[in-house]
Amino acid sequence: MKKIYLMVLAICMMAGTLNAQKAYIRLGVGGGVGLKQYEGTTWADETHTSTTDNFVIKSMGLGSGFNANLAFGFMLSNYVGIELGVNEFIGLGNKIHSSSTTSGFDLSSDSKLSGMMLQIVPAIIITPGLEKVNPYARLGMSVGILPSVVMNDNSTTTGGESLKATSSSETTIKLSGGIALGFTAAGGIDFNLSERLTFFGEFVFNGITYAPAKGKFTKCIIDEVDKLPTLTTRDKEWTFEKKYDTDELIPEGSPDKKPKMSVNFSNVELNIGIKFKL
Repeated sequence: MKKIYLMVLAICMMAGTLNAQKAYIRLGVGGGVGLKQYEGTTWADETHTSTTDNFVIKSMGLGSGFNANLAFGFMLSNYVGIELGVNEFIGLGNKIHSSSTTSGFDLSSDSKLSGMMLQIVPAIIITPGLEKVNPYARLGMSVGILPSVVMNDNSTTTGGESLKATSSSETTIKLSGGIALGFTAAGGIDFNLSERLTFFGEFVFNGITYAPAKGKFTKCIIDEVDKLPTLTTRDKEWTFEKKYDTDELIPEGSPDKKPKMSVNFSNVELNIGIKFKL
């Protein structure tokens, strides 16, 4: 009798465990505000005249933008789960304007810096397991694959000894290569609409920076003439290096070398979406 009782108790416990082991798919969208990043006067609005030179430093942080996310999760119990997510981030970009007015020379330039990144996010879910309204926390790491940063610049100059009366240029630079590593932390609430459908809302903090491995010009138009085909590899491509010799003579057929740099994709997001329990 005692053995039968123990077997029934074990089966009930297993059944309860299996009932708690629920898989789900999560679909969401949202937007984020990026954290600041300042790099001296390299990214700033500038107004230059013959008597003044004024700078307004702007943030180079690229975390402001929109995202769409897809995740597969599995609840190991009512209180703990694991999740593997894919997040596509598309940045809004940052803009600066520069102008210079001196004797016989005028310059006006507009630049925009933007980034995008596909993130793989493995995470752990912690929740009290409430039935109707269930808060949760999600902690994990973020691996940015296929990241890229694009910088567009349009400028117009008037006057100057070596320039025509008016000269214009349009350039686009793309930075790519490498991966980005960071972490993510979220706090949210599940609203259980039915046995299988849940609506969620969450705040997410993502801490992630990206150091590109290489860069190149993808557009170089001077006075409406495409100069890109005539540029040497050294003039239009480069790699970012932690250590290199500034006196090194690089052949025209090889990429140039520039010092390593990083850009900040960290942000705070608000996401909403739905979960389908499988």
